[in-house]
Amino acid sequence: MNTFSRILLVLFFVLTLVSLSSAQDAAGPEAWPMFRGTPTGSGRSSVILQLPLDEQWHRRFEGGAFTATPVINANTIYLGDLDGHFMALSLHDGKTLWQFDSPDSGFPSAAAVSTKAKYPFVVVGDDLGVVRCMNSNNGQIAWTLSMEGEISGGPTILNVSEIPTVLIGSQDATLIYLRLTDGEILWKHEIADQIRCSPTVDDSEDSKRVFLAGCDSTLHILNVMDGETVAEIALGGPTGTTPSIDGSDVFFGTEAGYFFAVNFLEEKIDWQTGGDSQKPAYRSSATTIGNFVFVGSRGRAVEAFNRADGSLYWRHPMRGRVDASPVAVRVRDEKSSTEEPTESIIVADTAGEIKMLQNHDGSDCWEFSAGGGFSGSPAVVRDRVILASDDGVVWCFGHDEIKK
Repeated sequence: MNTFSRILLVLFFVLTLVSLSSAQDAAGPEAWPMFRGTPTGSGRSSVILQLPLDEQWHRRFEGGAFTATPVINANTIYLGDLDGHFMALSLHDGKTLWQFDSPDSGFPSAAAVSTKAKYPFVVVGDDLGVVRCMNSNNGQIAWTLSMEGEISGGPTILNVSEIPTVLIGSQDATLIYLRLTDGEILWKHEIADQIRCSPTVDDSEDSKRVFLAGCDSTLHILNVMDGETVAEIALGGPTGTTPSIDGSDVFFGTEAGYFFAVNFLEEKIDWQTGGDSQKPAYRSSATTIGNFVFVGSRGRAVEAFNRADGSLYWRHPMRGRVDASPVAVRVRDEKSSTEEPTESIIVADTAGEIKMLQNHDGSDCWEFSAGGGFSGSPAVVRDRVILASDDGVVWCFGHDEIKK
């Protein structure tokens, strides 16, 4: 074997490892069960989308407004609105399967649904701090729990034991870890200021850590088993974005316009961008593909950073602020000369623009103007993309062959 062949073999091996790593930490094709698809907050889907995407259906809820990301399991969409309606909708056509009404509160953040058939539950928090666990098949209340502040970040369901467990934070600065079946609290952890993110978890053998990016300007790293502090890393400004874990790194932005890469095994900041007083805030959570890190900016753009050093690969302008979080997918385009899927991200903004961007240069390969804006992020299952807008519309996209 000559030198060139050896180099090709090594490159193939490295790329295969990256691909396998990404696939292992991506939401499966049948479910998007929590805000960022997986407990790690990866924001990746294993689905391959066929382009172009076409509207399969949309449903308008008069007087409604959505800021939450839909979650999906067993062909059912679970979603609450700001007027106190929490619904289970058919993935096929958007029809209501059941509905729970809370007359005094709204549902600003994503729910989380169990994917274990033995435990058919969906958990959601409201803006008064009430956490409800419902039977995902019929909406019957299994248990409730009251916290002292709004639930701004969706719950995270873990399957680290026979009975699933739930992590959920509140603006009362408390994170709780509880049993899914009955709501029994297993531990609590308090920080110095509000929790607005979804907690994310690395449950690898050498880690088992929980991550909170707090309004107290600190990244909190906790032991998932007992809630005790493992490390605290000062950020220089508050944040409510959900940390995205990939390997030994965690990525997130702050209200001060900084974007961080933290090596949590070494408990140190690898790099950070920003520092300019004019740099717009980040409220979008990140996703990764290989050596790319993608995030939406309130500066009306999607940004792609070099994972190794934080240098900017590209910046794609959008019409509105990008508070919604990008989702990494693979796509096939019928216009392409190759049948091999390519890596892309799908993202939406507050002006109602939805785009599919190619990872390597940020060029768009599909777009749609929905009218109403998006704070909630896309959810991807079975060649479907689901979003809910701030003017009360739930959208479903897929390739037209799905209809046939």
